[in-house]
Amino acid sequence: MPHNNFGDIDFVSTIFAFLAGVWGATVSFIRRDVRGFSLLKKVTLFFMDMFVNIGLTLLVYLGLIGYGINELLAVAISGFIGHQGTRSFYLMELIITEKLGAKATFEEVKKEKGK
Repeated sequence: MPHNNFGDIDFVSTIFAFLAGVWGATVSFIRRDVRGFSLLKKVTLFFMDMFVNIGLTLLVYLGLIGYGINELLAVAISGFIGHQGTRSFYLMELIITEKLGAKATFEEVKKEKGK
C-alpha cells in the first residue's frame, strides 16, 4: 500500500535505509586510494561520500515507499542505488573533465579515486 504522508513511514525501516547509506559510503571510501592525502582531505572525501550516498539512498527509499514497494525490498534497492550513485558521481567527474579538455584535472580526479 503506498504511503502518502511521512508520518506513515516506519521509523525502523528508515533507520535501516540510513545505515545502508552509511555502509555504502564507508565501502566507497575504503576503496579509494587516499595514500599521501592529508587528514583534512581524507575526512573531506569521507564526508562527501557520506552525504552523497545517504542522500541518494534516502531519496530512492522514500520514492519506493511512496510508490508502494515492500519496505524490506525498498531498503535493499535504495542501499544498492546509493552505492552506485557515489560511483556515478565519480564517473561524471571523469567525463566532464575529459570533455572540457582539462587533462590535469582529469588526472587528479583519477588519482583521488585510485582507479
